[in-house]
Amino acid sequence: MKILGIVAEYDPFHRGHLFHLTEAQKQVSPDLTLIVLSPCVKQRGELSLLSPADRARCALKAGADAVFSLPVCWTVRDAEHYALGAVSLLARLGATHLAFGAETADPDLLSRAADQLESPTAAFSSGLKDRLSGGAGWPAAVSAALSSALPEADGLLDRPNNILAVSYLRAVRRLGLSLEPVAVPRSGSYHAAAVDPCAPSASALREALRSGSYAEAASAVPEFTAAIIRRRFLDSRIPDERVLDSLLLSKLRSMDESEYAALPGLSEGLENALRTAAAAMRSRRELISSLSGKRYPAARVSRLCACALLGLTKERLEGVPLPENALLLGLRKRPEMTALWKSSSFPVISSFPEWKKAADPADLAAWRLWAQCCRLPDSLPFTEKTVTVE
Repeated sequence: MKILGIVAEYDPFHRGHLFHLTEAQKQVSPDLTLIVLSPCVKQRGELSLLSPADRARCALKAGADAVFSLPVCWTVRDAEHYALGAVSLLARLGATHLAFGAETADPDLLSRAADQLESPTAAFSSGLKDRLSGGAGWPAAVSAALSSALPEADGLLDRPNNILAVSYLRAVRRLGLSLEPVAVPRSGSYHAAAVDPCAPSASALREALRSGSYAEAASAVPEFTAAIIRRRFLDSRIPDERVLDSLLLSKLRSMDESEYAALPGLSEGLENALRTAAAAMRSRRELISSLSGKRYPAARVSRLCACALLGLTKERLEGVPLPENALLLGLRKRPEMTALWKSSSFPVISSFPEWKKAADPADLAAWRLWAQCCRLPDSLPFTEKTVTVE
């Protein structure tokens, strides 16, 4: 069988996601489409607006056949490690094709960039060292070194979807997989402040929803997404940022020096800067904004805050194995789906109570954090059921 795999967040699922999913399916004509979804804490260290179950429901409504959760120890990582965990999981689930969006949807160029980063040439390594010595931050230094070593890739890594695309291809190489890449053009701006109905930014949609601009947001999402969003806002099943602010600042202010030193992703000066900011700032957004800049990207600071809340240390993340099982969030009722994982040696967990026994403690902590910020019971994850559609 041809099995299409996609790594996604779908928070919320919008028209751009629908285009990507349907376009990838047109290119591959797969027998099955599998989605690996970020859980309650996403790759940039943020809590998801919608629960994993609701986002899985949207993916199934859009045409996916099964949706699985990526363990949080792989989501609160940089693009390289996030991609490694997600690609590994898709491969273990049987994917034969890997689809991703890219601002530069040139498979050959993306592939050459992945080769350069995964097996650096002397020119790239020398250029990277010079730029880091000159004070450039890691992302900027890597981008400039790649542009110097591979001139046709100039500016390639200055765009977020290209970064993820190259990271997926690096993961395929590192794991020795035969996954066939499928690049789909990404239009619109990932960081756009305004809602574009045709090519929306998920972050702009979330801001519109939080500010009460529901009609504006609804213009950029399919009706099934809009219906779920309406229901969740009415049910108050949306995380309250004020609760998260209190939890985070309380945690950071109560940590001692050894706990700060154990956090992942620290570099010279960031540990002290984070402690100082936590003592003075009034919210998570203020804290991240006060630290963000050329030296410390906002996503890095955000992930650091998420790790503090989840109790994740550098030692813990560096020792985490590739996903050893898969939590099934939702599936389309098709005989092929049941046969797929029953014939596999890779464990697929299809109920939350069963998952509780096998889950990493960090995954349970992420679900509980999301529930607490929604002012919902701590037992929320274990009352969820696998989403099914016909």
